[in-house]
Amino acid sequence: MNPIATKLRKLREIHGYPQEYVAFQLGVSQAAYSKKETGRTELSLTVLQQISSLYNISLMDLISLTMQDLLIIAVRQQPQ
Repeated sequence: MNPIATKLRKLREIHGYPQEYVAFQLGVSQAAYSKKETGRTELSLTVLQQISSLYNISLMDLISLTMQDLLIIAVRQQPQ
């Protein structure tokens, strides 16, 4: 699995969203989103922008941060 796809799955799990919810937010089917999350299809810049907006992180952070650093940011953003 590619690193971005892994980040997408982990972010979704941290936020507690099912794939169906994220797929709806992106305007795609659950099956189409599943392929993105598993790395079977390429992620467009538009999709990456939508995902970064959904999780309230910058596109640059999504792309460039290590998995560990990205997850730390995501966990810190969660309501207490």
